[in-house]
Amino acid sequence: MNLKPETSAPEDAGAAAAEQVATDTVQSAGRSVRIPPKPTRAPRKRTPKLDDLLAAAVAEARAALEGLAEDGDIGEHVGAVADDDRLVTHRFAATLSGYGGWEWFATLSRAPRSKVVTVCETGLLPGATAILAPDWLPWSERVSQEEKIRLDAIAAGEDPEKAVARAQGELQDEQQQQDQQDEPRDENSAPQG
Repeated sequence: MNLKPETSAPEDAGAAAAEQVATDTVQSAGRSVRIPPKPTRAPRKRTPKLDDLLAAAVAEARAALEGLAEDGDIGEHVGAVADDDRLVTHRFAATLSGYGGWEWFATLSRAPRSKVVTVCETGLLPGATAILAPDWLPWSERVSQEEKIRLDAIAAGEDPEKAVARAQGELQDEQQQQDQQDEPRDENSAPQG
C-alpha cells in the first residue's frame, strides 16, 4: 500500500498552490484517490446579538448568585452583555466590605429554540473602579541586597550575621574611598608623604 501524495511541479507559486489542491492524490490498493481540500471557516465578522429571553432573566441570575454571597452582598443590577449567540452575562454591584467597585456576575445560556435558561458560571470580578493589588514582581526584584547576602551565607554554611557585617564593612570602605576621590584638592597644601 503506497500512501504517498503525487503532485506536479508548476512554474509560479500562485499556480502551485491551486494545482497542489487540485492534484493531491493517494495511491491506495492500486488505484488513485483524490484528497479533497480542507474546508476553511471564515472568521466571525458580526458582534453577537443580545438574546431577549436571557437578557430578561435577571431574577434567575440573581438567584444563581445567592448561593455564593451572604444576604445583602448582591447589589443592584448593573447590566447584561451578549458574550455569544444565546450566551449572556449579567453583572450586579457587590456590596461586600472591602470589595468596592467589584461586581458579581452570572453567565446564562439556552439551547437553540429552547425557553429554558441555564446557569453556566458565577463569580466576582473587578469592575472599572475596583481597587486592585499592584502588579506582581518576581522575588529576585523585591528582595533587598541584605537579604540576598543572608541567604547566600546560609547556602554556603556561614553565619548570616557575620556575612552581612562583612558586606556592610566593605560597602563603608567603598563609600569612604569614593568620598576621598570626590573631595576637592587644595592646590596650596603640601603633598603628604
